[in-house]
Amino acid sequence: MHFGVGIYGYTAYSTSKFGLKGLAEALQQEVIGENIHVSLIFPSDTETPGFAEENKRRPRVTSIIASSSGAMKADEVAKIALNGIKSGNFTVPCNFEGFLLSIATAGLSPQRSFLMAFVEVIAAGILRVAGLCFQWNWGRLFVWVPKGGSLNFSVGPFFSTFNFLRKNWRVQGLDH
Repeated sequence: MHFGVGIYGYTAYSTSKFGLKGLAEALQQEVIGENIHVSLIFPSDTETPGFAEENKRRPRVTSIIASSSGAMKADEVAKIALNGIKSGNFTVPCNFEGFLLSIATAGLSPQRSFLMAFVEVIAAGILRVAGLCFQWNWGRLFVWVPKGGSLNFSVGPFFSTFNFLRKNWRVQGLDH
């Protein structure tokens, strides 16, 4: 599950992750004078034994929402995370969705790259609209899935386009 968004079925998990983001932002301010850099990693679901167990118990709605991202191999996440930490990045996205979430949730997080700061500012409004579309689509799941309704709903052109982009675009530095 991505670091920067609250998802149905992950109430406790989201709470701890949002807390870690605040901790990391404050800690970065406190240690930057010592040339210490804090990094937040934005992995998607990661194929681990714990994740396999989680899949057995998580709500159906959560599985549907999470399935749009797909799981990553643990060694792949570790490699990307280590490269991001070595480069001193505050946010380290592990895939396209993580890259988008790191921009959408930047807020007052530190940014060492002027180019990425510019991208965050320009893309913030667009990603807010995209986030609202996702929330609207997920809201339909909350109504239909728990009541045993059909899962065969149309996701519309926005999500078809998003899936095409996710599968065909590569974010610089995230090709693996």
